[in-house]
Formats: sequence, structure tokens, C-alpha cells
Amino acid sequence: MKFETCPISAAEIISILRKEKVLTLATCADNRVTIRPMSHINVGLDIYFQTGYDSLKMDQIAANPRVALCVGDLEIEGTATTCGHPLAEQNAFFAQAYQEKHPSSFERYSAYEDEIVVRVKIHLVRQWRYIDGKPLIAESEFIGA
Repeated sequence: MKFETCPISAAEIISILRKEKVLTLATCADNRVTIRPMSHINVGLDIYFQTGYDSLKMDQIAANPRVALCVGDLEIEGTATTCGHPLAEQNAFFAQAYQEKHPSSFERYSAYEDEIVVRVKIHLVRQWRYIDGKPLIAESEFIGA
């Protein structure tokens, strides 16, 4: 069955990302897919989180930077890159926003030497919608955004 589609706006996506505190991150390498909840912030359509540099997710991102995320009812595909330590000068915007949105996680983890900030550049977003009882897919690509 082929479903009709409609666009989903960047403003809608940004609003959901700001509202939700936790997203689910899926990574894959060497035929192993893993998934876990992550505390995040966003700057526009860019999603940021911090994690341990020596974690399985970072090993998988190093091998395959293509990731999938789910937040609220959004399905997101993107590419992950590392941005340095959470308390590094270039990440001051991250540290401030992360501390405001996730104060206990910031306190608990951000000063660890092996923490690293990851940015996910969104490429594709999908969301199931029902209009007059009929299912359709809201979908937008953000290649080069």
C-alpha cells in the first residue's frame, strides 16, 4: 500500500526537539545495531548530545556516522560528527543549553575527561499523521541544511 505524503516544516521539528528531553539514538557498525536513550539539546535542526569517548556508540559512529533517532513521534536520519569536550570553549553554547535542560546529567558527566559532544546533522524526518482517519506520511529532507 502506498501512502500519501505531505511536508513537515523545520519549525515543527525544532519545536518537538526543544520540548522533548530524551531521544532514542540508533547506531550501527559491523552488522551490529544498538539503540539507547540520550539526553539532548538542539540548535535549530542540529541535535547535540554528550557521551563517553570510549563508548560503544562512539565506536559505531566512528565506523559509520549515519545514525537514526526517534524523538516524540518523529523518525530522524542524520550524520554524526564529534565536536570536542563539553566544556571546551567552542562548546560553550552546548554547555549552557545542556546545563539548563539537563542539570543533573551536566553535573554528573560533563567534567569527565573522556566526555565528547556529538552533533547530528539531520537529513530526513518522517512522522505518521492521520487526516480524516486516513494515514499519511509527513516527510522532509534537509540535505545540506
